[in-house]
Amino acid sequence: MKDYDLLIARLRRQIEEATERLQQVEAERAAYEEQRRRRSAYLSSREILDLLAARHGRTGSMASIKRWADEGHLGAVIDEREAFPLLTGKQGNKRFLYPRQDVFRFLYQKGLLTPAYDVLDRVRITRGTRQEWAVVISAELAVDCFRYHVQVEGSGEVVVGIPETELHPPERPAAPLPVP
Repeated sequence: MKDYDLLIARLRRQIEEATERLQQVEAERAAYEEQRRRRSAYLSSREILDLLAARHGRTGSMASIKRWADEGHLGAVIDEREAFPLLTGKQGNKRFLYPRQDVFRFLYQKGLLTPAYDVLDRVRITRGTRQEWAVVISAELAVDCFRYHVQVEGSGEVVVGIPETELHPPERPAAPLPVP
């Protein structure tokens, strides 16, 4: 009987320890996810340069971003390591973060950030399970992305507030075959 009692006591202790560890890990994961969610509202200098390169194919400089930040154009600057300690995995220089909303507004006002689609561009939108063709009527800068008003070609319906990520360029037709 004693062997069973010892085994049961040891297993209960292991279960208690595992339960405590599980609660710790779940709390750490929740804190990590919360920091990731909050971090998405900010851009680093590198992310700003990548955004400019993706939009215009041009490279900026860290000096320009620092100057804009020093002049207050990019909003309140925070240190990534202090604000999001669970997310930092890199060692070395400080990484400053700027509020995404302020960065987008400044770059848009400066003419460095423009919508991907112009008025009268033909785009594809996905609605439910089907894709439809639409024409861009207008584009406006929302908090941290461009939102579009489009008119669906088939029905003439105007759809407002579509995020840029939900619009797709039309498929390019294949190049014609050369004539022999």
